[in-house]
Amino acid sequence: MKTSAKRLLSVLLVLLLLLSCTSASFAAGRKTEAEKTPIVLIPGFGQSETAVYDNDGTYLGNINSFVLPGLNDTGAILKKVLGPVLASAATKMDVGLTDAVEGVMDDIFKPYSLNDDGTPVYNKVVDYYGDAFSNLPPEAQQIVQHHISIHGLEEYNDVRYYFTYDTFGSIKEAGDGLHDYIHNVVLKQTDAKQVTLVPVSQGATVLTQYLADYPEDYPLFKKIICMIPAFDGAQILGDIMTDNVKIYDINYDHETVLPQLIGGDLGYQISLALRFALSERQLKKVLAAALEKARQKLVVNSTSMWALVPAADYAKVKEHFLCDGRHDKIFAECEAYDAARRALPATLHKLKDDGVSIQIVCCYGTGNTFPYLFGSGNLNSDDLLTPASASLGATYANLGETLGDDYVCKGTHCKNKAHNHLSPDRMIDASTCEFPENTWFFKNVKHREANLRNDLKDFAAQLILRDDIQDIYTYPGYEGKQFIDPKDAVAHTIDGKNANGETIRYYYDKDWHFLYSEVEPEPETFSVWKLFATLTNKIFRAFEPLKIFA
Repeated sequence: MKTSAKRLLSVLLVLLLLLSCTSASFAAGRKTEAEKTPIVLIPGFGQSETAVYDNDGTYLGNINSFVLPGLNDTGAILKKVLGPVLASAATKMDVGLTDAVEGVMDDIFKPYSLNDDGTPVYNKVVDYYGDAFSNLPPEAQQIVQHHISIHGLEEYNDVRYYFTYDTFGSIKEAGDGLHDYIHNVVLKQTDAKQVTLVPVSQGATVLTQYLADYPEDYPLFKKIICMIPAFDGAQILGDIMTDNVKIYDINYDHETVLPQLIGGDLGYQISLALRFALSERQLKKVLAAALEKARQKLVVNSTSMWALVPAADYAKVKEHFLCDGRHDKIFAECEAYDAARRALPATLHKLKDDGVSIQIVCCYGTGNTFPYLFGSGNLNSDDLLTPASASLGATYANLGETLGDDYVCKGTHCKNKAHNHLSPDRMIDASTCEFPENTWFFKNVKHREANLRNDLKDFAAQLILRDDIQDIYTYPGYEGKQFIDPKDAVAHTIDGKNANGETIRYYYDKDWHFLYSEVEPEPETFSVWKLFATLTNKIFRAFEPLKIFA
């Protein structure tokens, strides 16, 4: 054989060898149908579409998307309150105003109505996805992606499931529903032996109930990947139930609450109208009645909502709301959930000891949403959950503060002195959370924006899919980085406008991969209404000691 022919043959053999190696590597990197572990997403608050109809089939609204016809019927609202407002303003007495406001609240929140035993007054229809993502109709896929879109799971679309439940219903029914869904849908369709559970936000309360009621299912779990989980509820809901709100300071309402809550000149205009129309006593009575009606309509008869009340706040108010002889079934279910919540750490530790991968991703540093409304507004949070709730016990400093320059990690759950679980900003001590080696903290990430952030979703996908990530020390690219500041990855920014005309800034890494976006605050502009409202408030404050406007 000539030399050139030998060389050509050698090159061909080398190429074939390289191709065969590449094919083997590619196949090893992908999972076959039998190797895939089904993924069950357990969504959070407002992520299970639920339509409500009355007995004659009239559509009353979607309670999870807050599509409420009563809220949009401005004419009906004005018709109910205008007369009482004018009569009360003229007489400086409550001439049916409180009753009118309560009636409006009843109309707006009618779809949420529950009986005292927790059963719905009207017919609820929760969207149900009884098949893997790849087999859902396109419109259903769009809804699922809108609520929870985790990057990198496309290869698992044929074994990716989305469990839904009634956010404003029964936590016991939600836990039972998850058990049935895993057995009768996921395992039945896939013949799998194990599943990966991904509770998101309120989904952690469903997980808590499920684990308490079905210990026989523990061998089914391969991983439990908890994303911004509401293990100990949302402090805002605790504030609402304990009356830890700021709305009873009427001057504060006019100067801060109404302008910020409503926004723009309209907020100042409404503030001025109420200033002159109603006395402080009248307005306090109306606000108290409205808040109580909201509690009764949205929380008191819903154990799923009670599950979002932090344990300490639940202990304070349970007797007031539930021990009246009419709510025995609700109370029993709430007590069972409270016991499940207290047992959860031990349950998760047992699962981990048995080989289940437990990973938790939290966010912090943004403060509570609507800080001008709630007493916990200065708490360090992801705008809904405190780090302690989401991480199962991390110690944290209040917003804008630190734990101190001389603070030393308490080491409650990590005794290894070589490990440092104190955040670089000295705001979080992760050594006190239940799983300090398996909990990550993203700084300055808002709870309600998590589904819009590619950086967080990419991070979650790796935890879900990769078996080599065992703890904070084995995450490729994040070895030992328990505390993650997304701004550290930003290399490029681009400014643009969103559909509302607001300035929005887009953040990219060094390779121009999109990370996240933020709406930039608009510069404050001069407002005649703001000036007028400010002067009016000063006058009212000046005369306050004389009780002229009381």
